[in-house]
Amino acid sequence: MTALGRAAAGITALEEYALKDAPLNKIHPGAKILSAAVYIVCVVSFPATDLSGLVPYIIYPAVLLSLSDIPLCALAKRLLPVLPFVLMGGIGNIIVMKEPVLIIGGLTVSAGFISFIVIMLKAIFCAAAAFILIGSTPFHVLCGELRRLRVPALFCVQLVLLYRYIAVLLEEASAMYTAYRLRSPGGQKGVNIKDAGSFLGLLLLRSMDKAGRVYNAMKCRGWTGTFYSGQKNKIKAVDCLYGILVCGLCIFFRFFNLPRFFGILIQGGFFHASLG
Repeated sequence: MTALGRAAAGITALEEYALKDAPLNKIHPGAKILSAAVYIVCVVSFPATDLSGLVPYIIYPAVLLSLSDIPLCALAKRLLPVLPFVLMGGIGNIIVMKEPVLIIGGLTVSAGFISFIVIMLKAIFCAAAAFILIGSTPFHVLCGELRRLRVPALFCVQLVLLYRYIAVLLEEASAMYTAYRLRSPGGQKGVNIKDAGSFLGLLLLRSMDKAGRVYNAMKCRGWTGTFYSGQKNKIKAVDCLYGILVCGLCIFFRFFNLPRFFGILIQGGFFHASLG
């Protein structure tokens, strides 16, 4: 299977995770959307050099992965494409921010290196939160809940269509790539630079043809452009408890640096012990 085919299969696997009978999958989608949004906002709002304050936010993906029955390896595979872009953005801070911040065992740690780690953690935490949200709730249910939260219907329709048919596009590209390799001399890997323009142009034409056929099929089935959010899920006490607990902890960790507090307590204990 090609990389494009594996990507299409990965999108299908997300739907399978969302249909499991896991504890997190039973939580109301509105509570999960709100808690994920608060979590991402709190993570992003941290200063570039506040590493200790960001550490407690690892609890969110660690706990919810087990509650959603999503394998850790599946999350790692989705994070790999994000890391190169984060690396390119964070390496510049190591070069520019050379002010010493810590000295560990004679090794000086610069502010740029701390900032680099913070950027990496922010990207990993935010991507993990989005993946867990989609992997624990069917995507059309999430979009339906967004519509109830007064998100414009056009945006919800575009979001559903993009998510639903991106796998179809990847399968189309995978079939073209397989045909290209079979017809190329020696079964070469990758698309030749001189053929890349023709390959992408043909993919565009086939995508437009596929989009036209999908649109005609939807019109034949009575689609008028209106987004139907489906049956409304009732909010239960456990949903409210989940939202209050997650949002409350995220806000608490944002304004109270728990690792620094424990560090001060430990330092104080050692200081009193040495005096005694």
